[in-house]
Amino acid sequence: MKKRFVTGWLFVMVILSFFACKDNSLEKQRKREIDKLNTYIRDNYAGMEPRPSGLYYIEQQKGTGDSIRIGDIVQVYFDMYTLDSDVPLISTGPYEPLQVEVKHPGNLSYSASDVEDIRALHEALTYMKSKSKARLIFDSGLGFGQYGTPGIVGFTPLIMDLEVYKVYPAQPQE
Repeated sequence: MKKRFVTGWLFVMVILSFFACKDNSLEKQRKREIDKLNTYIRDNYAGMEPRPSGLYYIEQQKGTGDSIRIGDIVQVYFDMYTLDSDVPLISTGPYEPLQVEVKHPGNLSYSASDVEDIRALHEALTYMKSKSKARLIFDSGLGFGQYGTPGIVGFTPLIMDLEVYKVYPAQPQE
């Protein structure tokens, strides 16, 4: 009995000391993320400044028609990558667009659980028109936050290549 107790106690102490030595506070994870994002921008888009929210918006093709507004229903194609990958983590593929009702980014969570709730997506859509294409580069505060989502760990900066397929203007309120 005493041997089991000592063995169990030793095991707990080893585990606790392992976690105590690991320096993974949320602030340090966030700092590493921002450092990684800043290095990527400096190396690939030197001199580019983010929007006030922190979103890097790179227009690749001008669209046609009216600008997208809050409340519009939009169909988009997208591929989403990490900064160090060229294989999409999440994608609509070429056949089935994602349909989103555009919301004010301030009304969305800092930790999206689905692509439809990513603040960077909703902000970027308000800069776009039908048939627009853009590259979005953003930190986790505009994406999946500190918790991440299946396949993407928390505090991960992301790239989203976005194409607006169709825009259905919001119906005026009576």
